[in-house]
Amino acid sequence: MPCPFCPNRIFRYFGILLRHINSEHSNNNRICDFCGRSFKSVTNLKVHITYAHTGAKSSTVEDTYKKTELARKLCIKRRNVEYVLQYSNVTPFMWYKGRYRCFYCSEQIKDPDVLRDHTAKVHQFANLELVVFDRTKNNRNRDAAIKIDVTNLTCKLCSKDINNLEELIHHLIIAHDAEYDVSVPNCLLPFKLDKDQSTCPICDMKFVFFEYLLRHSNKNHLSHNYICDICGTSFQGENHLKMHNRYYHKEGGYACVHCGITLTTLSKKISHEKNVHMVNLSTCPHCPETFKSPYFKKLHLANVHGVEELKIKCPYCSKVYPQESIMSRHMRRVHLREKNVECEICGDKFFGPYDVKLHMLKHNGDKKFICSVCGKKFSKKNNLNTHLITHTDKKFSCDICSKEFTNQQNLKAHIKKHTDVKNESEHKIVFDELNDTEIIQMEFVNDEIEGAELTGQYIQ
Repeated sequence: MPCPFCPNRIFRYFGILLRHINSEHSNNNRICDFCGRSFKSVTNLKVHITYAHTGAKSSTVEDTYKKTELARKLCIKRRNVEYVLQYSNVTPFMWYKGRYRCFYCSEQIKDPDVLRDHTAKVHQFANLELVVFDRTKNNRNRDAAIKIDVTNLTCKLCSKDINNLEELIHHLIIAHDAEYDVSVPNCLLPFKLDKDQSTCPICDMKFVFFEYLLRHSNKNHLSHNYICDICGTSFQGENHLKMHNRYYHKEGGYACVHCGITLTTLSKKISHEKNVHMVNLSTCPHCPETFKSPYFKKLHLANVHGVEELKIKCPYCSKVYPQESIMSRHMRRVHLREKNVECEICGDKFFGPYDVKLHMLKHNGDKKFICSVCGKKFSKKNNLNTHLITHTDKKFSCDICSKEFTNQQNLKAHIKKHTDVKNESEHKIVFDELNDTEIIQMEFVNDEIEGAELTGQYIQ
């Protein structure tokens, strides 16, 4: 179908042609009440008012260009989202306080099947332009990608089955002349929602809890072009970077309301109140137990109260985990003893990247933890804390020989020597009373027991 105003533009479907006419050739321009500029859509007019006539004026040309560029990318992002929502059967949704919420009416829905059915029936003819604008108008949501469920993905224009979001976008551009701008990243974030185990459609990893899947997708499948100059953490957008700086790096007088102590950053204040005064802790719904993180709360629910949501169990022991990757890491460390990450300098192997990072302190020679008493330097804070005990009067004495130690770990190692000597003497007495045949039989039994301890399969 050719456009009646610009015959060079040809469209295959009337819906896309109509959108093009309304966008490019409509006479119903929206006028800005502040400066008299006209705009072809309400969205563009609202963005103009927000950035041009709200708040303080930009001080430099660079700031003005930066704001204009952000506004341009936001408009493109909104248009891209509208295309996908209009011409496919994806289900947009929000996630708030452990619940799915309808993208259009914010209703809380626990079951993903009910969410898909509700969206398809209740919001079939929703005004996408207004809803998308409303969901992306505040600072926090401007940077965030719109979450969509791509289960059983199809194109509404030709009813073709689509495998993933990337293929859908390519299909809409090639087959239906959709004006989707791929130069703007982080518009949409796909998921395959399921009541039991949700899946990442990009790498097919499965997660029992959606918050772990959301964290995985944000970290691995979105571009992070904004880098913190202080700690090097990357973010999707400038607003997220600003919130990070305010929370972790903006120093000031943050006073604890419970004890009056002043802390340098907001994160330290919140951590202090949670760890020292036990404020804002998660509570178990079945018992008075409290937790400092949702992860430990879920482990408690699974291990103590038998909640079936935690279904990923270790095949070698009774432990359960909310995520398959955490269970695999437990198996590699505890049961298989796999060390696959190698140090580039000395060749030593470790369980994971974090262990290598701690090991690299030996090579870097960076000792930033200093003893306030004697000035001795340490590369790890734990080593400093252990050293500080030597400057105290507290002593740990052995009940067997009365020898004193400044460290409880050293005392335990010392007591173990007493135990080993005692066991050796007992074995010697037993062996003196046995004949050669009985000693050989005991050696076979000991070999079997040692093998069981190595594999971990026979431990009760």
